[in-house]
Amino acid sequence: MVSQRLVTMVFAATMGVAGFLLFQVQPVMAKFILPWFGGSATTWIVCMLFFQLALLIGYAYAFAVTRPFPMKAQALAQVVLLVVMIALLPITPSDAWKPLDASDPVGRILALLALSVGAPYAVLATTSPLLQRWLVNVDPTIDVSRLFAVSNFGSFLGLLSYPFLFEPLISSPEQTRWWSHAFIVYAALFALCAALVLRFGKREGEVARDGIVASQTRRDAFGAWIVYSALGSVLLLATTNQITQWSAVVPFLWIVPLSLYLLTFVIAFGNQRFYHRTLYAIVFLALSVLTFYLARPESSADLLVQVGLHAATMFAGCMICHAEMVRLQPPPRRLPTFYMTIAFGGALGGILVALVAPLVFRDYWEHGLVIAAVGAIVVWLVLLGRTMRRWERPTVAVVALLFAVGLAGAAYLEFRGEANVLERARNFYGVVKVMRIDVGDPLREAVVMQQAGVDQGWQSAIPDKRRVPACAFNATSGVGRAIFNHKKRRADPNAPLRIGIVGMGAAMLAAHGKPGDALRYYEINPAVADLEAKYFTFRKDSAASRIDVVLGDGRILLEREAQSGAQRFDVLAIDAFRGASPPMHLMTQEAFEIYLKHLEPDGIIAVNFELDTFELAPLHRGLAAKFGLDVRWFETPDVSGGPDDCSDVPSWALYTRDKGLFEAPSVKAAASPWRDEKTTELLWTDRSSNLMSIINWPELLGTE
Repeated sequence: MVSQRLVTMVFAATMGVAGFLLFQVQPVMAKFILPWFGGSATTWIVCMLFFQLALLIGYAYAFAVTRPFPMKAQALAQVVLLVVMIALLPITPSDAWKPLDASDPVGRILALLALSVGAPYAVLATTSPLLQRWLVNVDPTIDVSRLFAVSNFGSFLGLLSYPFLFEPLISSPEQTRWWSHAFIVYAALFALCAALVLRFGKREGEVARDGIVASQTRRDAFGAWIVYSALGSVLLLATTNQITQWSAVVPFLWIVPLSLYLLTFVIAFGNQRFYHRTLYAIVFLALSVLTFYLARPESSADLLVQVGLHAATMFAGCMICHAEMVRLQPPPRRLPTFYMTIAFGGALGGILVALVAPLVFRDYWEHGLVIAAVGAIVVWLVLLGRTMRRWERPTVAVVALLFAVGLAGAAYLEFRGEANVLERARNFYGVVKVMRIDVGDPLREAVVMQQAGVDQGWQSAIPDKRRVPACAFNATSGVGRAIFNHKKRRADPNAPLRIGIVGMGAAMLAAHGKPGDALRYYEINPAVADLEAKYFTFRKDSAASRIDVVLGDGRILLEREAQSGAQRFDVLAIDAFRGASPPMHLMTQEAFEIYLKHLEPDGIIAVNFELDTFELAPLHRGLAAKFGLDVRWFETPDVSGGPDDCSDVPSWALYTRDKGLFEAPSVKAAASPWRDEKTTELLWTDRSSNLMSIINWPELLGTE
């Protein structure tokens, strides 16, 4: 009937819009609050956990109302709910949620999301289970599970459109408002669905008890649904942690794995012909072995390869989990139970990664464990399969053996590396460890603090070198020249300075402190402050008269301090970069406005950065031009080997209005030409900043 086809089309459109909104709001909200929590990669993981829990609540509601209440009551109740949700819009978080300190970031994120977007999101989540259940009443012959693929395809488009369309063109506050407007459009579509189902739907007793997806005699496989769904969720989140722990914390790298995760749902529910268990098993096991031995990426090309490898491995693993789960789905009348169960499994996976793993594991070991679990399951499924081609069983057996050997080798290397680890701490802000390096070498033995494989501070174990900071922080480094050639010091080498440092590490800059100096560290990670006090002595040995340590995001703390009075820093060092990626909220126009409020007129801003992966030169020039500052780049010399290894270390950009700084002989001689050899300028703002704008494309493409 035309009417039934019309109903199906409207239902499909509504589910597609709902799916689009369900998943686009995730990067919208995560990017909005990311600067409030220091740009930590875990912000995205906690956001994912919240949305998984909200999805579970929505599915549970749909499950609860479809049993005891007739369709008319369900439809009317849902329309009333939507009217209430519209009254709660827009979803823009209030600035009052900005944290005062670094405590309980997980609880704060969950609370602010619950109050800003929780209720509309949960109502959106009811769309698929409710509409599929109602559509069975219109035409029991429709394979309604295919519409779940439509919903996931809408989600897929919502995610992919964000980094390429919405993020670069619309500011974060505007994104929340546009999403709120789109929610009203969705509500109108859903109201139309309710009207259509009341017009064309049959009474409950007239609907056939069986569907075309599975026979009535099949029992619900609750345990398998939960296990497969949880494993897919853990694999998604653990892979995202692996990708972002060293590289940039940006929506694009969140969306790549999540989009592929959704694509596996689209394929699994849409057409099982695209799933071949044995082929996926071979691909997953082979790719997994490669991921066990990935080192920290040293360039854009390395990063791109590693992201691709991790994403491909995750896709294969999630495809296995979701396709095997869909093979066990129940008849249409049991779909609300099925969806609620897989939502529970997804939320369980989120809880394991976001809440349990940081308490149980001292590093991101859940990634290797979930790969081992998926590998064991798929090998068991393939080898015990009844119908197999002649080549399948021996091929899988060989690949499984390589997988087991590779996993054992990676575990051995991890265990062996623990011998030199003095202490390791994991929290919301990542994994920080202190370890000995070059043990037994009388010229090079040292203690180093690392995060995601990147040195955060280094101190020699040799007594007469313990007060000498690492190359990028010594007197000849960019920041060292800023301290020793400040206008006050050019007039009097012993003149006292006020120095602010955003990012503590091993507190190496304290080594330059002189009597009368006052240093103020801003550190967001409490574990860094604890480990620095326990294993490093730069602060204890410093001659500075005063050294303060304040816990919290440096930008937020400086912003609040400016309300009561400026710190009047002579030098302000921004040393909070993770790996080679800049925390974007520390490099915007608004951030520099805050810095300059605390800077003396002839003060110096020193920014720690690395040009190999990202080309920050246009950004530095753009910021300098905006505020009428002079800026120069000071590259740390590459002196690899020997007792003072200066290879692979960060460099510095110095900003100042002091015309005499860059004319000082030692400073002028040390200044380096910009590596891009251009005059291009770029300006980020809080409303508009995109990491893609500073990708070092020549290095990435190998054309340098």
